[in-house]
Amino acid sequence: MGNKQFKLTKLALALGVTVSLAGCFSDNDNNVDIQPPPEPTQKVVTPPTDQVVEKQAGSFTIVVADTQGNPLADTVTATISFPDGSTGILNTAGAALGEGDTSSQASSFGFTVAEVPEAGVTFDFVVTAEGFLSNSGTVELTQAAADVAELVRLTPRTLEQADGAVPIIATSSAIGELAGEGVTATYTAEAGLAIEGADELTLEKNLDAAKNEDKAAGGVTVTVKNGTQFLDADDQPLTSAPTLTVAYFANEAQRNANETDAVAATESAIDAFPGGLALTVAQNETTNIDGAFSTGGFVAIEMVDEEGNKVSKFGEGNSIQVAMKVDKATSNPCPQVFDGEGTVAAAAEDGETGLFENGVCKTNPEPRTIAVGDIFPVWSYNEDQGEWSFESYGVVTADADENAATHNVVVEVDHLSYWNLDFFTYILDAEKCDNRRVNFNIVDANDQPSQEYADVLVEANSYRLLIGAYNRSDLTKGTFRNPPSFEVKLKMMKDGVNILDNAVDGDGNVVGGAADGQATGVTFANLCDLNNGTLKLTTSASTEITKSLTPQFVCTNNADADIPATPVSTPTVVQLFRENRFVKTFYPSGAFDVTLEEGDTAYSVRFKDPNNNTWFTQDIAANATAATLDIPVTCTITDQPVTGTGGN
Repeated sequence: MGNKQFKLTKLALALGVTVSLAGCFSDNDNNVDIQPPPEPTQKVVTPPTDQVVEKQAGSFTIVVADTQGNPLADTVTATISFPDGSTGILNTAGAALGEGDTSSQASSFGFTVAEVPEAGVTFDFVVTAEGFLSNSGTVELTQAAADVAELVRLTPRTLEQADGAVPIIATSSAIGELAGEGVTATYTAEAGLAIEGADELTLEKNLDAAKNEDKAAGGVTVTVKNGTQFLDADDQPLTSAPTLTVAYFANEAQRNANETDAVAATESAIDAFPGGLALTVAQNETTNIDGAFSTGGFVAIEMVDEEGNKVSKFGEGNSIQVAMKVDKATSNPCPQVFDGEGTVAAAAEDGETGLFENGVCKTNPEPRTIAVGDIFPVWSYNEDQGEWSFESYGVVTADADENAATHNVVVEVDHLSYWNLDFFTYILDAEKCDNRRVNFNIVDANDQPSQEYADVLVEANSYRLLIGAYNRSDLTKGTFRNPPSFEVKLKMMKDGVNILDNAVDGDGNVVGGAADGQATGVTFANLCDLNNGTLKLTTSASTEITKSLTPQFVCTNNADADIPATPVSTPTVVQLFRENRFVKTFYPSGAFDVTLEEGDTAYSVRFKDPNNNTWFTQDIAANATAATLDIPVTCTITDQPVTGTGGN
């Protein structure tokens, strides 16, 4: 029996059968304790539900590009600030902004808002980046358009215009390097700039006529005088001589006149205008006015020392001279000729001179081409506040070369910023506009609401307003803010080609175009006529397809476990690019649809991890197959008991 008992015990152990005797196994023959086998476990990945954020009431994204519309290099860090403060602005996780939320190396910023009031809300912003001049813009969120975007262009501090590029040129030079042969220049904090062998130093930059034939003409000369002091914003002198940066932006007056209805420039120097040409300025101490600039060209002037300190002023009684060359083809929508009596500067002391009050044209006279003797208001830009302010009045003078394509305007400036020759006008009779807004519908060739990623372009001599598809949360509608008071031509642009068939005003009258499928540019004497009207395109939706995209968190360490975690969708901001051009922004709570065009068109998306400042870029195929936008995250792995055997 003893032997038989022993064999059964071994058999039970071999079969994994457990017998409990006072908490242990006991071999009756050898009196040896044997521990039970360990309870089997498996490694399980916890789904990343803790990464999912709450969707907010609205969102806005800012895309940063260079003057040609290309993203900045991923080695460049761009920084965004809000002059009026960031109250009401949240990061994409729905939390208060942190330092990491306002800097980016992905040429993109994303923000949310917890509430969009019935009256809507606007946010002014300023974008800076090392090696570039700053720029600004404004986004407006409404309950009908709560997810919007804006594209802001930055100009390199040194830029030579390439063939076919927009007419912008920029150069940087140390002050001492501006001294010519036989001239020396030294600087001390106590005495300022000391020049020997001359009374002044000059930096001149002009457009290449061959590269800008039938497009633009212009340039700028900056003159710094002997004895000039270089003071920062706190009136403290710089300890070392600064580097002078000057950038010139043409108004492209000739290009606008020479382009046919079928096309338009994809990029323009005017697109880099800080804040855009449709804006709000102070008419007097108590009144702000909405309207539009018509520009004669603008310059950016910056002086920075080796420590990064910026020159703001030049000392008591000192100024620098800025001489701008203005294209003779430039339009003047508020023509007033200087009579030669007194000085324009004296008239500017109270802001009044004939048709102008603080640089604002008080009437809507008939525009004409600029002429010698015309008064030209001069404006400066506060880059920290993102605001333009009237400075003085300049007078148009003839160029020494009577065959030159430009006139001259010379101004004395006592601080540094963007300087702009601009006529500011506004619509006196705005009854047809809703609070100086022009709202309109967009339909395709079959009169169906359009889903085209097309840009609405309004141009006139010395004026340009581009409303990108990214500006419109609803592609079937559009809105102009602060419409100009002068005649403009309207086009709908896609890939540099106009696809506008015709336009119908708010009263149902055809303003331009024959509804025949042929592209046309429609001229509006008063853009307010388009309010509640309709733009019809030459294209239809026959080639458009719908594709579902799902932003989701995916555990990168799934392979390290026995049981992987299922991806979890999340709200985030997504930017759609067509042929590498930004066309639309989305703020979905999970899966969402995008409209694409079948064929060889290349699409990509840029999307953000809502919990940090990381952006991802992914190509997407132009087909109806659903795709995911995977946001990688390291998930928690735990050891858990094996449950169930799967057998009887």
